[in-house]
Amino acid sequence: MIEIQKNISIASYTTFKIGGSAEYFCEVKKLEDLKDVLAQANKKSWKIFILGGGSNLLVSSKGFKGLVIKISCDWIKNMGEGLYEVGAGTLLAKLLAETIKNNLTGLEWSIGIPGTLGGAICGNSGAYGHAMAESIVSVKTLDIKTLRIKNFKLKDCKFQYRDSIFKNNRQYVIVSAQLQFYKGEEGMIKDSLQKYSSERKNKIPPYPSAGCVFKNIIIDNMTYEFLNKIPPEKIKGGKIPAGYLIEQCGLKGKRIGGAEISNQHANFIVNFNKATFLDVMELINFCKQEIKNNFNLDLEEEIKII
Repeated sequence: MIEIQKNISIASYTTFKIGGSAEYFCEVKKLEDLKDVLAQANKKSWKIFILGGGSNLLVSSKGFKGLVIKISCDWIKNMGEGLYEVGAGTLLAKLLAETIKNNLTGLEWSIGIPGTLGGAICGNSGAYGHAMAESIVSVKTLDIKTLRIKNFKLKDCKFQYRDSIFKNNRQYVIVSAQLQFYKGEEGMIKDSLQKYSSERKNKIPPYPSAGCVFKNIIIDNMTYEFLNKIPPEKIKGGKIPAGYLIEQCGLKGKRIGGAEISNQHANFIVNFNKATFLDVMELINFCKQEIKNNFNLDLEEEIKII
């Protein structure tokens, strides 16, 4: 029987290094173990939170009352012709290395992004105009209540900008996914990796963070008068970067407690000195209010808040 621990710090399992303890905690590496622990949790009526790589996540100092299950199903199966089946606990970096080794293109945008495949699918992670949904063929899940396998085809996943059917639906746990990549030219793949790596290196602050805090602003239905005030080069993929708007409000370097709006990238809030959950939440709310006051826009969090 898989070991279930008590009062385990969640902060140590997140990239933000913030948060209280899980009342109960376990790590699963196999589907049968996941079924076993979910059966126990259901019998005891525990609330369940599924944890991947712990990036893009802000955890309350109160922790989580219930069972936190860390998904560590870490495996890659090459099915040929650029098709892979990959465990949900596999790091994106490991999957990227596999595609590079075989001169396959489609995942270069993910270089430097922490986290696991399951988390990336859940939030439809992306960068530089690309997103996880572009490579998905199907997603294998386990129904938390019935413990039955359910497969989602691409269209069933309801992928949108930084969103999917899995993000706020606690009925299913992502177990694995089939992904399709395509043969690329080695030189072009290396050029893309070098370009993205260089850009990311200049933007990523050297402190714990959860990545971009807010979703970028989709320009659909915005007035011409408003868009005319935004430099054209700042509008990318039909979106205005939230970081640009935050920067225009003069908020880079703004601190509350141990949390700071990064001087390198205004859409990053960093834990520079033992920041608390409340420190970060105050900065989040401050940013939202300033953007509302200055641009009459409503920022929406990209990070998941527990």
